[in-house]
Amino acid sequence: MSGREVADVQQRLTRLGAADLTVDGAFDVRTEQAVRQFQRVRGLPADGVVNAETWRALVEAGYALGDRLLVRTRTMLRGDDVVQLQQRLNQFGFDAGNEDGIFGDATQAAVEEFQRNAGLAVDGRVGPETIDQLNRLRRAHQSAGAGVRARKRERMRLWVGQSLTSRRLLIDPAHGPDTPGPRGPSGVTDAEVSWSIASQLAARLNAVGASAFLSRGPRTSPPGTERARLANELGVDAVISVSTNELANPRARGAATYYFGTQQFVSESARRLAELLQDELVAHHWVPDCRVHPMTWAILRETRMTAVVVEPGFITSPSDEARLTDPASQAVIAEALLTGISRFFVAPLAVPVG
Repeated sequence: MSGREVADVQQRLTRLGAADLTVDGAFDVRTEQAVRQFQRVRGLPADGVVNAETWRALVEAGYALGDRLLVRTRTMLRGDDVVQLQQRLNQFGFDAGNEDGIFGDATQAAVEEFQRNAGLAVDGRVGPETIDQLNRLRRAHQSAGAGVRARKRERMRLWVGQSLTSRRLLIDPAHGPDTPGPRGPSGVTDAEVSWSIASQLAARLNAVGASAFLSRGPRTSPPGTERARLANELGVDAVISVSTNELANPRARGAATYYFGTQQFVSESARRLAELLQDELVAHHWVPDCRVHPMTWAILRETRMTAVVVEPGFITSPSDEARLTDPASQAVIAEALLTGISRFFVAPLAVPVG
């Protein structure tokens, strides 16, 4: 491909450090490599394709703290400048929530509390005066997010020993019929597989007394942002998204689980839940173990609670596809996930409590 859009992508990548890239409007091998590297750094699938999610990340990466006025708006501002703001507020002990680059309610509340303590006008707007105070008080020796991580660990302690009967969960079949996702050798789609597994898991959770909701119906295809908004509106305790993996190589097999994380910040509760779910999948013979990984998909980044994405196998693998579409194997996956969720709420921490 070639044109102004490609040149725009190249210019943005160049400003972000892709020094050997030529801005000529031609999407060549070097451009693809630069896109893949950017995606790896940003916690996105490194497929070299500038889709809507990668484009948004490129735009957000172009902002630095001080480039623009930051304020809570109906359509929340997003960008690396917001990430920098959240990091500094969390360093100072003002709980800005996850360092996700989204200027939401938690970030606004933290800004107002900072302004109050700094003797500034409390308006929740991050302009020159607030940024100047943040720069003066910056404590570079502190770990980014240390305060919010400690508070989240304390919240997790409150869950210890509780049963699933008091928990509310959103079970998220990742794709829908309009956006079916990857397709297996037999023609079955991710949307079909994820719906079958997710609906079984929701039924199992409801049967043991939890309150489980599905993020979509069998004929709807809401995007990740809408499904994340639903989770926030419902105020659930956790989100478990079900999907399948894909790769051009049909020999690629195995289970993997994902949680929200960047180079600077990790959701500890989500990582713990991901580890438990992955352990159960492997224990139920969904192997090879492709381990847990941080990602920044919308369903992980935009939810205000613990959220994970589970991929039990590669739909592009003939052997994995056969298991993923087998009703008995789907029941095994649902049982493994149910056990992992239960373990999380009974003992969410890997360290002693007390």
